[in-house]
Amino acid sequence: MSSTDCPRAAAARSIIWLVALNKPFYPLYVWWLAGHGLAAAWSIVSALAFLALLGPGRRDDLWLRAGLPLVGAIDTVAETALFGAASGTGLFLVPCLLIAALALRPDERVARWIAVGVVAAAALPVARGFAAPLGPWSAAEQAALFSLNLYSVIALCAFVIWRFDAAAPADRVDLRPPRA
Repeated sequence: MSSTDCPRAAAARSIIWLVALNKPFYPLYVWWLAGHGLAAAWSIVSALAFLALLGPGRRDDLWLRAGLPLVGAIDTVAETALFGAASGTGLFLVPCLLIAALALRPDERVARWIAVGVVAAAALPVARGFAAPLGPWSAAEQAALFSLNLYSVIALCAFVIWRFDAAAPADRVDLRPPRA
């Protein structure tokens, strides 16, 4: 199916644009909260990874719909390595999980569970491997970043739910298990 015909692909595309357009501002937020943050410029580069999904997504919308939570999970692991687990960047795995569950159609069960599995696997290094940040972030700076990231995750989750709910009334996502 062409990504222009699929309401789930349209929802994923709008999420990609939202994330990509906000990424360049993240270093400014970090600078404002911490007083430094050149290392946060990684988020500008990661915006390109999100935008790169749009090209192949025009030909095959599965790239768009399955790629978004996977790129999000990779980005979350990288951001958590940079800022440390106490910064709350790992919370971005929640919207990645939502997108993995909502972007893929019920007939794409294998792809859905692979995407969900990859996002879940990304939680292991986020939860266990990045206690200390790679960047020069103090505990107070990480606490300030945690607040920023928590509110950002809540806003992103609300947008994801709204966008997939509004995608098409006839294409409502039914997460109930199939009846036997």
